[in-house]
Amino acid sequence: MARYDIPPNVGKVIVAVAGGGVYAVWNRKQGREEFRILVKTKKHAEQLRDTINSKQHPGWVEVLA
Repeated sequence: MARYDIPPNVGKVIVAVAGGGVYAVWNRKQGREEFRILVKTKKHAEQLRDTINSKQHPGWVEVLA
């Protein structure tokens, strides 16, 4: 499992299709403020998006790699 730290100022995240047919949970920023987690399925990306947007996490999330 991969562990991703969630910054306190991440803002709203969305589900986007990244290259190669994988899905990304992304905050629509570029550069240093960019936050992106790549996952294999759309269902898992939507669950992760809901968890991050509702702030129901302890500052990090674990994702199956």
